[in-house]
Amino acid sequence: MAEKLTALSDLKDKFGKYPQLADLFTDIETWTGQINLYNKESAGDDEIGKKYHENVDAPTASIIKLLKSVRSTVESAGTGGTNTANILNDADHEAGNSV
Repeated sequence: MAEKLTALSDLKDKFGKYPQLADLFTDIETWTGQINLYNKESAGDDEIGKKYHENVDAPTASIIKLLKSVRSTVESAGTGGTNTANILNDADHEAGNSV
């Protein structure tokens, strides 16, 4: 079962970690790119190397594409959550000031 948000600060805390999570995905993308570079340089151009690349290059490109997509989604969710928290916070302050 999902955790229950009990206060606006909970929402801010939850979405406040998304930028760090996106940064981790950026790091993973960088390392995956480096692994892919080593992979391409190491297998060679002989028959075995060509067969190796036929089997490995496409999945590696797919992993990098997936990581970029996940990072983008995390960044978007973090921005949306932060904006929502700010809107709710502003509304809370305005409601408190109008009483």
